[in-house]
Amino acid sequence: MSFEPESLAHDQLASVQAAVSMELESSSISVRMVGRSVLLEGYVADYGDREKATAIAALIAGPENVNDRMRDRDEMAYTSPE
Repeated sequence: MSFEPESLAHDQLASVQAAVSMELESSSISVRMVGRSVLLEGYVADYGDREKATAIAALIAGPENVNDRMRDRDEMAYTSPE
């Protein structure tokens, strides 16, 4: 039995999305696949949520395949447009 890379990526994406949404209800994180990499984007409630989300994704896709573009909600409150 062989796995197609596309179906494997889809399975990883679905697994990461399910695990992140189950564990981090207070955060708004979007999970996408870019090639073989998992891309985490959105807003997290705190630094602990960021660490948890990246750890979950790394367990499923491998740490070398996780990219973090998440922002802290508190960080956004202090950012003012110039």
